[in-house]
Amino acid sequence: MESLAQLFSYVCGQVHLCVVNGEALPLCDRCVGLYFGGAYAILLSLLRPRATAPMLWLHGLFMLAMIPFGFHFIQHGALVRIITGQLFAYGLIYYLLLVPAEDRSVRTGHRATLEYFGAALAGIVLLLVLVVRGGHLIAMLLTVTAALGLATYALLAVVNLATMVSIATQSFLHHDRSKSS
Repeated sequence: MESLAQLFSYVCGQVHLCVVNGEALPLCDRCVGLYFGGAYAILLSLLRPRATAPMLWLHGLFMLAMIPFGFHFIQHGALVRIITGQLFAYGLIYYLLLVPAEDRSVRTGHRATLEYFGAALAGIVLLLVLVVRGGHLIAMLLTVTAALGLATYALLAVVNLATMVSIATQSFLHHDRSKSS
């Protein structure tokens, strides 16, 4: 647990440490939502409906909800920090998967959207129940899951960067070939 505390010290202010049934985690409430939410959102992406304008806007709003709470314009407690962190995670993972998974998201229709948002809501409820009711084992599970969420963000950042470089290179080569013809 000590090495995970060191790892999270690089990405978390560790000010409002999340407490699970009396046991403090090595990261704050919001980061528990953010990193657990990142790991959960990867599973949620299996239900992800096709990216439409309303879906893009809604996930953008999930991320924008962090502004009033993250900058403390609105007073809030631990549970709101966890929920806003998790909503931000849902939005961020949705956007980070747009290019790498664009061919995979073929689910359409209201049923697919309802299943997706039902599972998203279930994830929020699950995390809140784990934090409120959990014990030592749950605290360790949440910390490890948060570390997996952090690794997920890092991996998706690398995949997106590699994809952008590949697209830019292909575009440059295509443009260069058309100029020489």
